[in-house]
Amino acid sequence: MNEGLISKRYAKALYRYAEQRQEETALYRRMKALLDSLRTLPNLYETLCSPMIPAADKAALLALVAKDRPEASYLDFVQLILTNRREKSLTKITLSYIDYYLGQKHITVVHLTFAAEMPQTILSHMRDRFVALTHGEVELSVTTDPAILGGFIFQIGDRRLDASVAGQLGQMRKQILQENKYRL
Repeated sequence: MNEGLISKRYAKALYRYAEQRQEETALYRRMKALLDSLRTLPNLYETLCSPMIPAADKAALLALVAKDRPEASYLDFVQLILTNRREKSLTKITLSYIDYYLGQKHITVVHLTFAAEMPQTILSHMRDRFVALTHGEVELSVTTDPAILGGFIFQIGDRRLDASVAGQLGQMRKQILQENKYRL
Protein backbone atom coordinates (compact mmCIF):
# COMPACT_ATOMS: atom_id res chain seq x y z
CA MET A 1 0.00 0.00 0.00
CA ASN A 2 1.13 3.55 -0.72
CA GLU A 3 3.01 4.99 2.28
CA GLY A 4 1.50 8.44 1.70
CA LEU A 5 -1.98 6.99 1.87
CA ILE A 6 -1.11 5.05 5.01
CA SER A 7 0.23 8.14 6.77
CA LYS A 8 -2.87 10.15 5.84
CA ARG A 9 -5.17 7.42 7.17
CA TYR A 10 -3.25 7.20 10.43
CA ALA A 11 -3.27 10.99 10.76
CA LYS A 12 -7.00 11.27 10.14
CA ALA A 13 -7.82 8.47 12.59
CA LEU A 14 -5.47 9.96 15.19
CA TYR A 15 -7.06 13.37 14.79
CA ARG A 16 -10.56 11.92 15.27
CA TYR A 17 -9.40 9.95 18.30
CA ALA A 18 -7.70 13.00 19.86
CA GLU A 19 -10.73 15.15 19.04
CA GLN A 20 -12.98 12.78 21.00
CA ARG A 21 -10.64 13.18 23.96
CA GLN A 22 -10.43 16.97 23.35
CA GLU A 23 -6.67 16.68 22.95
CA GLU A 24 -6.27 17.51 19.25
CA THR A 25 -4.62 20.90 19.85
CA ALA A 26 -2.29 19.59 22.55
CA LEU A 27 -1.47 16.65 20.30
CA TYR A 28 -0.74 19.07 17.44
CA ARG A 29 1.87 20.80 19.60
CA ARG A 30 3.24 17.43 20.66
CA MET A 31 3.51 16.26 17.04
CA LYS A 32 5.35 19.45 16.07
CA ALA A 33 7.83 18.80 18.88
CA LEU A 34 8.17 15.15 17.81
CA LEU A 35 8.81 16.20 14.23
CA ASP A 36 11.45 18.65 15.41
CA SER A 37 13.12 15.86 17.42
CA LEU A 38 13.02 13.48 14.45
CA ARG A 39 14.62 16.13 12.24
CA THR A 40 17.30 17.30 14.65
CA LEU A 41 18.20 13.92 16.14
CA PRO A 42 18.92 11.52 13.26
CA ASN A 43 19.89 8.76 15.68
CA LEU A 44 16.37 8.86 17.11
CA TYR A 45 14.84 7.75 13.81
CA GLU A 46 17.53 5.08 13.33
CA THR A 47 16.91 3.74 16.83
CA LEU A 48 13.15 3.62 16.31
CA CYS A 49 13.57 1.72 13.04
CA SER A 50 16.04 -0.78 14.44
CA PRO A 51 14.62 -4.30 14.75
CA MET A 52 17.13 -4.98 17.54
CA ILE A 53 15.49 -2.52 19.95
CA PRO A 54 12.48 -3.91 21.84
CA ALA A 55 9.14 -2.13 21.35
CA ALA A 56 8.98 -1.31 25.07
CA ASP A 57 12.28 0.59 24.83
CA LYS A 58 11.05 2.44 21.75
CA ALA A 59 7.85 3.42 23.59
CA ALA A 60 9.89 4.66 26.53
CA LEU A 61 12.13 6.64 24.17
CA LEU A 62 9.14 8.29 22.46
CA ALA A 63 7.64 9.11 25.86
CA LEU A 64 10.99 10.62 26.89
CA VAL A 65 11.10 12.72 23.71
CA ALA A 66 7.61 13.99 24.60
CA LYS A 67 9.05 15.34 27.88
CA ASP A 68 6.36 16.60 30.25
CA ARG A 69 3.30 14.37 30.75
CA PRO A 70 2.26 13.34 27.23
CA GLU A 71 -1.42 13.16 26.32
CA ALA A 72 -3.16 9.80 26.44
CA SER A 73 -3.84 10.06 22.70
CA TYR A 74 -0.08 10.45 22.08
CA LEU A 75 0.78 7.42 24.19
CA ASP A 76 -1.94 5.36 22.48
CA PHE A 77 -0.62 6.52 19.10
CA VAL A 78 2.90 5.39 20.05
CA GLN A 79 1.58 1.98 21.05
CA LEU A 80 -0.37 1.66 17.80
CA ILE A 81 2.69 2.57 15.71
CA LEU A 82 4.86 0.08 17.54
CA THR A 83 2.25 -2.70 17.50
CA ASN A 84 1.76 -2.33 13.74
CA ARG A 85 5.50 -1.87 13.15
CA ARG A 86 5.07 1.49 11.42
CA GLU A 87 8.15 3.11 12.93
CA LYS A 88 9.55 3.87 9.47
CA SER A 89 6.39 5.84 8.68
CA LEU A 90 6.50 7.89 11.88
CA THR A 91 7.85 11.06 10.26
CA LYS A 92 5.29 10.96 7.44
CA ILE A 93 2.44 10.23 9.84
CA THR A 94 3.55 13.12 12.04
CA LEU A 95 3.68 15.46 9.04
CA SER A 96 0.28 14.22 7.87
CA TYR A 97 -1.24 14.83 11.30
CA ILE A 98 0.10 18.39 11.34
CA ASP A 99 -1.29 19.06 7.85
CA TYR A 100 -4.64 17.47 8.68
CA TYR A 101 -4.94 19.46 11.90
CA LEU A 102 -4.18 22.74 10.11
CA GLY A 103 -6.79 21.91 7.47
CA GLN A 104 -9.44 20.99 10.02
CA LYS A 105 -8.84 24.14 12.06
CA HIS A 106 -8.54 26.38 8.95
CA ILE A 107 -5.11 27.61 9.94
CA THR A 108 -2.78 29.07 7.32
CA VAL A 109 0.93 28.74 7.99
CA VAL A 110 2.96 31.69 6.73
CA HIS A 111 6.74 31.34 6.60
CA LEU A 112 8.78 34.55 6.57
CA THR A 113 12.54 34.77 6.31
CA PHE A 114 14.36 38.03 6.95
CA ALA A 115 18.04 38.94 6.83
CA ALA A 116 17.86 40.43 10.35
CA GLU A 117 15.59 40.31 13.38
CA MET A 118 12.29 42.11 12.84
CA PRO A 119 10.62 44.18 15.58
CA GLN A 120 7.57 42.55 17.16
CA THR A 121 5.35 45.48 16.12
CA ILE A 122 6.05 44.83 12.44
CA LEU A 123 5.44 41.10 12.86
CA SER A 124 2.14 41.79 14.64
CA HIS A 125 1.08 44.13 11.86
CA MET A 126 1.99 41.51 9.23
CA ARG A 127 0.05 38.81 11.12
CA ASP A 128 -3.01 41.08 11.22
CA ARG A 129 -2.74 41.67 7.46
CA PHE A 130 -2.47 37.92 6.78
CA VAL A 131 -5.52 37.24 8.98
CA ALA A 132 -7.49 39.84 7.01
CA LEU A 133 -6.36 38.35 3.70
CA THR A 134 -7.00 34.70 4.58
CA HIS A 135 -10.16 35.26 6.65
CA GLY A 136 -8.93 32.71 9.15
CA GLU A 137 -6.33 31.91 11.73
CA VAL A 138 -2.66 32.41 10.83
CA GLU A 139 0.38 30.68 12.26
CA LEU A 140 3.41 32.87 11.57
CA SER A 141 6.81 31.18 11.31
CA VAL A 142 9.65 33.71 11.26
CA THR A 143 13.29 32.87 10.68
CA THR A 144 16.42 34.95 10.29
CA ASP A 145 18.95 34.13 7.59
CA PRO A 146 21.76 36.67 7.02
CA ALA A 147 22.64 34.86 3.76
CA ILE A 148 19.67 36.50 2.00
CA LEU A 149 21.50 39.85 2.48
CA GLY A 150 18.30 41.91 2.72
CA GLY A 151 14.64 41.87 1.81
CA PHE A 152 12.53 38.84 2.66
CA ILE A 153 11.24 35.45 1.53
CA PHE A 154 7.52 34.85 1.93
CA GLN A 155 5.94 31.40 1.65
CA ILE A 156 2.38 30.12 2.04
CA GLY A 157 1.91 26.47 1.23
CA ASP A 158 3.65 25.77 -2.06
CA ARG A 159 3.67 29.43 -3.13
CA ARG A 160 6.87 31.36 -2.56
CA LEU A 161 7.87 34.95 -3.14
CA ASP A 162 11.60 35.58 -2.97
CA ALA A 163 12.12 39.32 -2.57
CA SER A 164 15.56 38.94 -1.05
CA VAL A 165 18.69 40.68 -2.28
CA ALA A 166 20.41 37.31 -2.73
CA GLY A 167 17.42 36.05 -4.74
CA GLN A 168 17.42 39.13 -6.96
CA LEU A 169 21.17 38.84 -7.54
CA GLY A 170 20.71 35.17 -8.43
CA GLN A 171 17.99 36.07 -10.96
CA MET A 172 20.20 38.73 -12.49
CA ARG A 173 23.08 36.25 -12.74
CA LYS A 174 20.87 33.70 -14.50
CA GLN A 175 19.60 36.34 -16.91
CA ILE A 176 23.11 37.55 -17.77
CA LEU A 177 24.35 33.99 -18.28
CA GLN A 178 21.33 33.20 -20.45
CA GLU A 179 21.86 36.32 -22.61
CA ASN A 180 25.58 35.63 -23.00
CA LYS A 181 24.89 32.02 -23.92
CA TYR A 182 23.11 33.10 -27.09
CA ARG A 183 25.83 35.59 -28.06
CA LEU A 184 28.60 33.00 -28.09
